[in-house]
Amino acid sequence: MPRQGLGSRTAQMAYARELDWLEHSVGVLALSDRAIISVGGDDAQQWLQGQLTNQLEGVEPGGSLYAFVLTLKGRILSDTYVLVREEDLLLDVPATQVDALLERFDRYIIMEDVDLYQRADLRLITAQGPRANELSEAGWAANRLGVGGMQWVVPDAELESELARLTARARKLDGGWVSEPAWNHAHVVRGRPRFGVDFGDWTYPQESGLNPVAVSFHKGCYIGQETVVMIENRGKAPKVLWRWTIDGAKPPEPNTAICLGDKVVGEITSAVTEDGGVSALGFLKRGYQAEGPDGFAVGDARARAVGPVDEGPGVCPEPT
Repeated sequence: MPRQGLGSRTAQMAYARELDWLEHSVGVLALSDRAIISVGGDDAQQWLQGQLTNQLEGVEPGGSLYAFVLTLKGRILSDTYVLVREEDLLLDVPATQVDALLERFDRYIIMEDVDLYQRADLRLITAQGPRANELSEAGWAANRLGVGGMQWVVPDAELESELARLTARARKLDGGWVSEPAWNHAHVVRGRPRFGVDFGDWTYPQESGLNPVAVSFHKGCYIGQETVVMIENRGKAPKVLWRWTIDGAKPPEPNTAICLGDKVVGEITSAVTEDGGVSALGFLKRGYQAEGPDGFAVGDARARAVGPVDEGPGVCPEPT
């Protein structure tokens, strides 16, 4: 994750402005770390319902859904925004997971009429902030930071022109284009974990803190469901992602231990400088949630447990 080492006062002011846009107006950027998989065929939506943790049934063309794709053992193989169209469904997924997803999906197509393709010709643009839906009537809802958001799928050849058009409209709404460092920073301070950084194929859904937006417990069967239901019924995930503040000016590296006395009780997943200190996301092991906010340390610095991710500002129910 990029460290926040902006040299000049001018650069720091510009950076702070981008963060403000994301929270109070609208910020626009291309999602270079995401890719598109098309799911088509007569049985596409019914088949995909059995692959996702969230309720796809009833989502009409023009609608969207956030969900996980799990391994057979219930760990998170990928997160995805499902973008429903008349002719097919588009899966917005981490670019690093495309091959693993295509292999995993193909394994569970038996007799269904389903066609899977990576759409390398398509790119994603997102706008996040409370005024995002004022940029364009087209597109799909995608609330990535808990403040409201939209996204658009555009041909690769039109990416720059469409990004410029949406950025110009954002400026009229007191927003603008957002850099990747500002985007990464916003995920930490808003408490919205990212796949491959804060959670991934080493975590269960309940550990990510994203259950409120990614998992339905009122739908039919899906791959990996047995483990998810077992953890939910027992109410005991092995660890849970929390929001943290840490004294000091230098963000700790990922995997830095979180300690309580002489015990290692968790680890940092991402961290950024914020308001003279450090904001971070990090796992807290089961059994230490009731210890209170104070008494923790990261390295030689005092750390304070702000609260679990699923109770924070970055996790809000997705629009329906």
